[in-house]
Amino acid sequence: MGSVSNGTLDGFADHANHAAKEKPIILGLAFPSPGHIQGMVQVSTHLVSKGYKVFLIGYEDYQTSIEKGGAEFIRHPWRWVLPDPKSTEGMSLHDKLVSNLKFVFVDATPAAFSILKDTLERLRIEYPGRQVIVLYESLAQGVLPFMYGAPLPKGFDSMPKVINFSTTMDLSSDPLVPPFGPGLPYNPTEENIQIWKNIYDARVPSEKALNKHYDDTMRPLGATISMEGWLWDTSMRVGDITLLPTSASTDYPRQTKNPKIRYIGGLPLKPMNPDFVYPGWWSEITSNAALPASSPEKKKVVMVAQGTAMLDYSELIVPTIKALASRDNVILVATLGKRGASIALGEGEDPLTEIPANTKVIDYLPYDALLPYADVFICNAGYGGFMHGVMNGVPMVLAGTQADKAEVAARAEYVGVAVNLRVTSPSPGALRAGIDKVLSNESYKNKAVELKAENEAMDAMGQIEKIVEEFTE
Repeated sequence: MGSVSNGTLDGFADHANHAAKEKPIILGLAFPSPGHIQGMVQVSTHLVSKGYKVFLIGYEDYQTSIEKGGAEFIRHPWRWVLPDPKSTEGMSLHDKLVSNLKFVFVDATPAAFSILKDTLERLRIEYPGRQVIVLYESLAQGVLPFMYGAPLPKGFDSMPKVINFSTTMDLSSDPLVPPFGPGLPYNPTEENIQIWKNIYDARVPSEKALNKHYDDTMRPLGATISMEGWLWDTSMRVGDITLLPTSASTDYPRQTKNPKIRYIGGLPLKPMNPDFVYPGWWSEITSNAALPASSPEKKKVVMVAQGTAMLDYSELIVPTIKALASRDNVILVATLGKRGASIALGEGEDPLTEIPANTKVIDYLPYDALLPYADVFICNAGYGGFMHGVMNGVPMVLAGTQADKAEVAARAEYVGVAVNLRVTSPSPGALRAGIDKVLSNESYKNKAVELKAENEAMDAMGQIEKIVEEFTE
């Protein structure tokens, strides 16, 4: 028998140890609202399918989805509610934003920190010696006290690796990009760059006030370092890497490059739940799709959605129904975004009195069920809705100004995939004009198809797997 060198034996041993090594545990934390947790559920489900043990801190509305995907659900103690609009009456747009940030995000920090810390300590006890990687939604807040000096969880001598997963665009400040908030058009002339600088400078006092509120909130949690800079910039620097689930071409060109940011492409379309019960009119959609493009009977399919958080149907859904009520060459599908929801007829200042013959209203319909059939997607410019449009290759008409919506709409307009109406509640006439513009100009559809192909090719889930492997010790 031939001899085997020590080097070869060592190689066998190394290979055996590597093969036997357990995958790290993934602990996910998201801010407890739909737009912040949905992508995290999708990523968690994928990682479970690849053999990872995943825990996801979320809220009750998503417990079933989390557990169905194979992750262990951990209840988030914070319950998010919309700020009362009356509390910010008379404030400037930026001061309203800062006030809402205090109410929504800063005040959630103690609960998020506590559940993250407690869960890490629990995992260290239950899985001694096992690596934990934190999958962190970029506005979840729970990691911030650790960033600013709070003591590590018991059982850890260093902070676990943190993968920062953004649920919106790159929020980083940049001298050649309009200040985040009002959705100013991207046009970096010398004059505009100076205007943008003036706006950035004027915001400093209110940003310092926001940081003081953070400091006052985090010091009782053990933080020892004062927060500096604007929250959006901080949110893009949390942890070891920041993942943007889109392509760089959906954003403005940037002068300042954040080395932590990695574009991974949009999350793939989710497969339909085999138990989903399609509405009785669904055959109208599929039959219409089967008609040749040249058929005079083929209708344009328009989808309108209000989103998942701000469900005032008078803002977007009702005016869209009115805008297209007389169009017999259109099938309009309005999804209300909440099971059991309905549109109240005959109520309000300018009520909808009936549902037109060309309109289908449904309480809940997964976007990815209908969008493959849609010619235009109308939504309130939430980032999740925008990326659903991109990943389905559907051009859009966007109407939104709150939170990040004005910025999403401005970028979509710049890229050439959408018409931006620049209001939260557009008139039927404005909607009709926007829809007609998209339908009559092939460039919108061409750009949507281009972005879809670009983002699919980036393979978001494959990249996430590789990043987890990069961080595995």
